[in-house]
Amino acid sequence: MAPILEADSLRVTFDDPHRAMLIAVDGLSLAVEAGEFLAIVGPSGCGKSTLLRLLSGLLRPMAGQVSLRGQPLAAPRREIGYVFQRANLMPWRTVLGNIILPLEIDGVAREERETRAREQIALVGLEGFADAYPQQLSGGMQQRVALARALIHKPSVLLLDEPFGSLDALTRERMNAELLRIFDLRSPTVVMVTHSITEAVLLADRVLVLSPRPGRVRAEFPVPLPRPRQVDVTSEPGFLQLVRAVRAEIVD
Repeated sequence: MAPILEADSLRVTFDDPHRAMLIAVDGLSLAVEAGEFLAIVGPSGCGKSTLLRLLSGLLRPMAGQVSLRGQPLAAPRREIGYVFQRANLMPWRTVLGNIILPLEIDGVAREERETRAREQIALVGLEGFADAYPQQLSGGMQQRVALARALIHKPSVLLLDEPFGSLDALTRERMNAELLRIFDLRSPTVVMVTHSITEAVLLADRVLVLSPRPGRVRAEFPVPLPRPRQVDVTSEPGFLQLVRAVRAEIVD
């Protein structure tokens, strides 16, 4: 079976006032299978977020190609959901209003979009908060709204760009547990960028380590932990051994 999402020999450069050119990603290739949870880690500045933008169609490579279901990806697609580092919610809209926004843009009938949005609210555990505004929510709850908004189209691929990085440790652990639960329920294809090796190993079926800039795949680690998973797996010897192995491959 062909991968659902592929990157082939990607190269991206940016102008840099201190040098002629900054090469962010160079010769980077990867493939993601349908239903797989892939985590990407690496040193700061190695191009992780740039890679996610390439995989979403938000950024075009200078060389190489991204393919979705074997077809070149040249622009964002509804089939790909994206959750950014910040929730980016509209403060004047309620939880329900933020989640239904993509369906409003698509012209979906009001009754259908509200039904689908309330399904997402239940999925992410925010029952009772449909009429709340973002400023009334904790950081973790805001990220749940962002996740629900990204899932509203039932995307085939979900891209997560360090979505829990700004949360405190306890809230981040809770959000990891929520993401494990949602993954078990929906089984979407997920590509997640994170700075946390523990988070990567906990959530993923496979972890890729990127090299220092220019980013390319330096190492790959299958995660042979059975699903469904619980957060307490992080104390098991096999888990800790894999975390150490991934950490050893990250070079600043």
